[in-house]
Amino acid sequence: MSAGACSSAGSRLPSPSPDSRFLALRFAAQDATDFGMTDDAVRRFVELRDSGAAEADIAAELRVPGDIVSALVKADEAQALAHRIAAGEEPMYPTPGPEHRVFDTRSGSSAVPLAVLIVVLLGVIVYALVR
Repeated sequence: MSAGACSSAGSRLPSPSPDSRFLALRFAAQDATDFGMTDDAVRRFVELRDSGAAEADIAAELRVPGDIVSALVKADEAQALAHRIAAGEEPMYPTPGPEHRVFDTRSGSSAVPLAVLIVVLLGVIVYALVR
């Protein structure tokens, strides 16, 4: 029986999905190295990054060029930002500053269509009475 399938004995939960951070970094590694970086190397990158290693040290440890490590760091930072946005710790769209405020310069207001409707209705009533 496949994971998540139901039977008379109950249901089994599907196995947990891999860490989204790992998946994002693996995708970035595959993109940057044309599938040349192994999953173990990506896991080692995560360990080194979490321990606070510098980019140059990570590149030396993994034996990859610095631009590959820079791409992975960029992907890791983007993933961290996405997590903070999803957790509500950061706004998705920051509030614009006063110099970027948008002003409504349209003429008229919402009362104009209402006034036009009333005038037209009164015209129809007067026309019906005069006829």
